Amino acid sequence: MNEYETIAAIASRFRRSPEQLNAPFESDAEFIRVGGAVWGLTVDEFSEKEDLFTSADPDLLGANLAVATLSDLLAAGVEPRFMLHSISLPADVSADFVSALCGGLSRILDSAGCALCGGDLGTAGEWRYAGFAMGPLAARTPLKRVLPAVEQDLWISGALGHMNAAALTGAPTPALELRVNAAALAREAAVAGTDTSGGLADALWMMRRASPGMRLEVELPAIPYSEGVKQACAAIGAPPESALFGGAGEYELLFSFPAGDGGTLAAKCARAGLTRIGRAFPSNEAGVFFAAADARALPMTCPPPCPREARDAGQHALAAVAEAKRLLAGREGK
Repeated sequence: MNEYETIAAIASRFRRSPEQLNAPFESDAEFIRVGGAVWGLTVDEFSEKEDLFTSADPDLLGANLAVATLSDLLAAGVEPRFMLHSISLPADVSADFVSALCGGLSRILDSAGCALCGGDLGTAGEWRYAGFAMGPLAARTPLKRVLPAVEQDLWISGALGHMNAAALTGAPTPALELRVNAAALAREAAVAGTDTSGGLADALWMMRRASPGMRLEVELPAIPYSEGVKQACAAIGAPPESALFGGAGEYELLFSFPAGDGGTLAAKCARAGLTRIGRAFPSNEAGVFFAAADARALPMTCPPPCPREARDAGQHALAAVAEAKRLLAGREGK
């Protein structure tokens, strides 16, 4: 079974709480009614092999783990408030490594106004990290992956490709950023949201899966690539779009906002660091499409390759390159 099928099989074995406001796969966070309020909850586990986070710089690793844990809440319109974590480390880990790791974690949590309440410590041959975070819903309504059946614009919170370019070339993991300004605007005006924890293509596919009857069109020339991504891909003979199909999480926030507001909302999005990359609208030809510079719509016909299903990072990188080339073959009419 693939990851989606495995999660679905697990979820089918458990009773759903009547206080839960989202269905499986519908949102990045789980929405729970507590008293008269709605809270968002999320849990994620990370490792170097599955998530392609390198650990040569433990401070950076800690910061990236915190960003990756909290991004689900930000994408869902939730303000991070409390966090628990479980850390497994090699028995011979140094005190300096632990100190630096926790320094990076605490720096991001402080910037988000989120408190670490406790956790668990284990021993393993290689590091593993699990983070659980929760907070109150701050948006008018939970931001889900479900797109309303109206025309809307797709906006991304930052430049893309740096995590996957690093994985493709074997470079150290770059720094992730916690997009608090973009999240604050989304709580005011967005109608749907998700993060790119599995890369952009994965985020689009998850929105597509949750929104039957909707067509998501991404404009390839509008994609904001991180510095050095195009050069890194060119050095290994891969198109830059390969960095959009890899499963190394960028942890940027993908929101949809109502279309046609006369430019006021667009100006706010730009000030919050968001970039418009396309649109979504009801269509008899639903799915995910990438619009090339010549306006040809290139359909995404299957989910992007998953790192957990690959033998190693190298095999996954090859799969991402192959998928990008397959998609772009349509640009030449092949």
